[in-house]
Amino acid sequence: MRQLLLWPALLLAFAGHAQPSKVLTGTVLDARTQAAVPFASLAVPGQPGGTVSNQEGTFRLALPATGADSVRVQALGYTPLMVAAKAGTAALTLRLQPQPFTLQEVTVTALAPTTLLKRAVRQTTARMASPVELQTYYREFTTYNGQVAKFADALVDYYIKGNPRRPRSPEVQVRVRESRAGEAPLAPDDANKAIPNPLSVERAGNYYDVTHRSPFLDSAAFKYYRYSVLETPAGATEAPYYEVRCTPTTQEAAHLLQATVLIDRQTLAIRLIESEVPVALQLYLKSINLLVIKAQATQSRKRVEYREVNGRLYPSFVRLSASMNITQGSNPTIRYDFTSEMLVRGLGVNPAPLPKAEQYSGSLFKRGNKYSRPYWREGNVVPATAAEEAAIQALEKGVVK
Repeated sequence: MRQLLLWPALLLAFAGHAQPSKVLTGTVLDARTQAAVPFASLAVPGQPGGTVSNQEGTFRLALPATGADSVRVQALGYTPLMVAAKAGTAALTLRLQPQPFTLQEVTVTALAPTTLLKRAVRQTTARMASPVELQTYYREFTTYNGQVAKFADALVDYYIKGNPRRPRSPEVQVRVRESRAGEAPLAPDDANKAIPNPLSVERAGNYYDVTHRSPFLDSAAFKYYRYSVLETPAGATEAPYYEVRCTPTTQEAAHLLQATVLIDRQTLAIRLIESEVPVALQLYLKSINLLVIKAQATQSRKRVEYREVNGRLYPSFVRLSASMNITQGSNPTIRYDFTSEMLVRGLGVNPAPLPKAEQYSGSLFKRGNKYSRPYWREGNVVPATAAEEAAIQALEKGVVK
């Protein structure tokens, strides 16, 4: 990734962002169906950070102490909404209108879809802020046969610096400020069922590289996909994006993701990547056989959002989820589901490398229950759903003091 100049002028403007004066809470709904809108983005225009609604549409947004007049709410497939930034005692109900137009397949300025993607990757890489300190909320869940067996969350700082000689290998340093964890006790026979290890927290920093785990953005893999480009009709200003749809045409395990990529029409920077393995191709996912244990991946999903402030981009939200079935001998198959999320709460001021003594690598479970305040109740986190909250409270009994 190309080395960029320091970002002090931009980051100095955010010095007061870490001290919110009020918090907006509420739910985002589809105005037509009244269904929850998951992963809707809420942010103060021109400010870093922001938040994302959970799968129930619930959100918590901390407003900057310097004041804010409005909040922008947007989600894929809906017309963006501007609401007054007034925190009150009652939770808000925000209703998004489905976009009143249909995307039309087009030829974009005579460019092939793959040419557009190449330019978007180059432009996004060139505009990525470096060095940058992302102040994030990170969490992960492991579900065992439908029951949450492990969870961990934390306030995590990422210092990220692009490497011009190795564009896909930025320098990533991690600091865990506050953390907690919970884990269900295992029965003696469960300990031998190869429960997968939790994720290493530093992996979330890899999404500074827009091509990470996105083979459909790699020109060397274009032959494995079919591409189409859609855009809003002339005169529609609510969604100024090109939408590139990537469909796998192979059964190769490394190229099974179907994806949607949103590209800003003015800057050609990538703003959103959503991908998953379609049901018809899930049987071709990788499997591992180890003695009497067989592990079969069954699903993989990814969502990455990028935000722009003063001409510089940074990954603002990352959500990964994967599933696998594990069979040991003649025992019943066990299903594991994994989810991890990283939400950027703010940007560090005058970023410098993290002191070596503060750097951390590995699982949050080794740093769990090290906190001084209930940060998960503050703004700019991804709220737990009702089911997740119940599971967390059950796992915390006797764990969190």
